[in-house]
Amino acid sequence: MIFPTGDTERDLGKGTAVVEPYAAFGQILPADSYLQLRGGLEIPADTAKAEQEAFWGAVVGKSFTHGAFGRTWSPMLELLGKRELVAGESVEWDLLPQLQVTLNTRQHVMANIGVRIPVTNTGQRDTQVLVYVLWDWFDGGILDGW
Repeated sequence: MIFPTGDTERDLGKGTAVVEPYAAFGQILPADSYLQLRGGLEIPADTAKAEQEAFWGAVVGKSFTHGAFGRTWSPMLELLGKRELVAGESVEWDLLPQLQVTLNTRQHVMANIGVRIPVTNTGQRDTQVLVYVLWDWFDGGILDGW
Protein backbone atom coordinates (compact mmCIF):
# COMPACT_ATOMS: atom_id res chain seq x y z
CA MET A 1 0.00 0.00 0.00
CA ILE A 2 1.28 3.44 -0.91
CA PHE A 3 -0.02 6.28 1.25
CA PRO A 4 -0.68 9.78 -0.15
CA THR A 5 2.37 11.57 1.28
CA GLY A 6 3.42 13.48 -1.85
CA ASP A 7 2.53 16.91 -3.16
CA THR A 8 0.28 16.61 -6.24
CA GLU A 9 0.90 20.27 -7.19
CA ARG A 10 4.59 19.36 -7.63
CA ASP A 11 3.71 16.08 -9.38
CA LEU A 12 4.83 14.05 -6.36
CA GLY A 13 2.31 11.34 -5.61
CA LYS A 14 -1.23 10.71 -6.72
CA GLY A 15 -3.18 12.36 -3.89
CA THR A 16 -4.79 9.08 -2.81
CA ALA A 17 -3.80 5.76 -1.26
CA VAL A 18 -2.80 3.15 -3.86
CA VAL A 19 -2.71 -0.64 -3.55
CA GLU A 20 0.11 -2.06 -5.68
CA PRO A 21 0.09 -5.85 -6.13
CA TYR A 22 3.01 -7.11 -8.19
CA ALA A 23 5.02 -10.20 -9.12
CA ALA A 24 8.79 -10.39 -9.48
CA PHE A 25 11.26 -12.93 -10.87
CA GLY A 26 15.04 -13.04 -10.64
CA GLN A 27 17.58 -15.29 -12.33
CA ILE A 28 21.31 -15.55 -11.70
CA LEU A 29 23.20 -15.76 -14.99
CA PRO A 30 26.77 -16.89 -15.68
CA ALA A 31 29.73 -14.64 -14.74
CA ASP A 32 28.00 -12.91 -11.79
CA SER A 33 25.31 -11.47 -14.07
CA TYR A 34 21.59 -11.40 -13.34
CA LEU A 35 18.17 -10.74 -14.81
CA GLN A 36 15.17 -9.44 -12.91
CA LEU A 37 11.60 -9.04 -14.18
CA ARG A 38 8.57 -7.48 -12.48
CA GLY A 39 5.06 -6.43 -13.29
CA GLY A 40 1.98 -5.28 -11.46
CA LEU A 41 -0.95 -2.94 -11.08
CA GLU A 42 -1.61 0.32 -9.28
CA ILE A 43 -5.15 0.42 -7.92
CA PRO A 44 -6.04 3.82 -6.39
CA ALA A 45 -8.53 4.14 -3.55
CA ASP A 46 -10.01 7.24 -5.21
CA THR A 47 -10.27 6.82 -8.99
CA ALA A 48 -11.30 10.47 -9.34
CA LYS A 49 -7.73 11.43 -8.35
CA ALA A 50 -5.77 8.71 -10.17
CA GLU A 51 -6.33 6.08 -12.83
CA GLN A 52 -5.57 2.41 -12.54
CA GLU A 53 -2.21 1.63 -14.09
CA ALA A 54 -0.21 -1.41 -15.23
CA PHE A 55 3.59 -1.36 -14.91
CA TRP A 56 6.46 -3.67 -15.81
CA GLY A 57 10.22 -3.68 -15.93
CA ALA A 58 13.29 -5.73 -16.76
CA VAL A 59 16.82 -5.19 -15.47
CA VAL A 60 20.06 -6.87 -16.47
CA GLY A 61 23.29 -6.32 -14.57
CA LYS A 62 26.62 -7.74 -13.49
CA SER A 63 28.34 -7.68 -10.09
CA PHE A 64 32.05 -7.11 -9.51
CA THR A 65 33.50 -7.86 -6.06
CA HIS A 66 36.96 -6.80 -4.85
CA GLY A 67 38.40 -9.67 -2.76
CA ALA A 68 36.42 -12.05 -0.58
CA PHE A 69 34.92 -9.34 1.63
CA GLY A 70 35.30 -6.19 -0.44
CA ARG A 71 32.77 -3.89 -1.97
CA THR A 72 30.47 -5.22 -4.65
CA TRP A 73 29.77 -2.89 -7.57
CA SER A 74 26.72 -3.73 -9.69
CA PRO A 75 26.14 -1.65 -12.81
CA MET A 76 22.78 -2.39 -14.41
CA LEU A 77 20.37 -1.20 -17.06
CA GLU A 78 16.63 -1.25 -16.49
CA LEU A 79 13.84 -0.90 -19.06
CA LEU A 80 10.58 0.35 -17.51
CA GLY A 81 7.09 0.58 -18.95
CA LYS A 82 3.72 1.73 -17.68
CA ARG A 83 0.29 2.44 -19.05
CA GLU A 84 -2.82 3.91 -17.46
CA LEU A 85 -5.72 1.51 -17.97
CA VAL A 86 -7.83 4.03 -19.89
CA ALA A 87 -8.83 3.74 -23.54
CA GLY A 88 -6.49 5.66 -25.81
CA GLU A 89 -3.58 5.98 -23.36
CA SER A 90 -0.13 5.19 -24.70
CA VAL A 91 2.68 3.23 -23.07
CA GLU A 92 5.41 5.27 -21.41
CA TRP A 93 8.92 3.77 -21.72
CA ASP A 94 11.97 4.75 -19.68
CA LEU A 95 15.61 3.64 -19.49
CA LEU A 96 17.27 3.57 -16.07
CA PRO A 97 21.05 3.04 -16.03
CA GLN A 98 22.16 2.67 -12.43
CA LEU A 99 24.95 1.59 -10.10
CA GLN A 100 24.50 -0.23 -6.80
CA VAL A 101 27.42 -0.58 -4.37
CA THR A 102 27.71 -2.30 -1.01
CA LEU A 103 28.79 0.15 1.66
CA ASN A 104 30.19 -2.23 4.29
CA THR A 105 32.23 -5.46 4.35
CA ARG A 106 29.24 -7.53 5.48
CA GLN A 107 27.53 -6.28 2.31
CA HIS A 108 24.13 -5.83 3.92
CA VAL A 109 24.02 -2.05 3.53
CA MET A 110 23.90 -0.85 -0.08
CA ALA A 111 23.39 2.39 -1.96
CA ASN A 112 22.12 2.89 -5.49
CA ILE A 113 22.10 5.84 -7.84
CA GLY A 114 20.47 5.94 -11.25
CA VAL A 115 19.15 8.28 -13.91
CA ARG A 116 15.62 7.63 -15.21
CA ILE A 117 15.50 8.80 -18.82
CA PRO A 118 12.14 9.08 -20.62
CA VAL A 119 12.18 7.39 -24.03
CA THR A 120 8.60 8.23 -25.01
CA ASN A 121 6.46 11.26 -24.21
CA THR A 122 9.68 13.20 -23.55
CA GLY A 123 8.08 16.65 -23.82
CA GLN A 124 5.89 16.05 -20.76
CA ARG A 125 8.29 14.08 -18.54
CA ASP A 126 11.64 15.06 -17.06
CA THR A 127 14.80 13.04 -16.53
CA GLN A 128 15.08 12.08 -12.84
CA VAL A 129 18.01 11.19 -10.59
CA LEU A 130 17.01 8.36 -8.23
CA VAL A 131 18.88 7.34 -5.07
CA TYR A 132 18.22 4.77 -2.38
CA VAL A 133 19.95 3.13 0.58
CA LEU A 134 19.03 -0.48 1.37
CA TRP A 135 19.65 -2.18 4.71
CA ASP A 136 19.11 -5.96 4.94
CA TRP A 137 18.45 -6.01 8.70
CA PHE A 138 18.43 -9.82 8.89
CA ASP A 139 22.22 -9.86 8.34
CA GLY A 140 22.95 -7.43 11.14
CA GLY A 141 22.47 -3.99 12.56
CA ILE A 142 23.00 -0.90 10.47
CA LEU A 143 26.31 -0.26 12.24
CA ASP A 144 27.57 -3.89 12.03
CA GLY A 145 30.16 -5.13 9.55
CA TRP A 146 31.92 -1.90 8.64
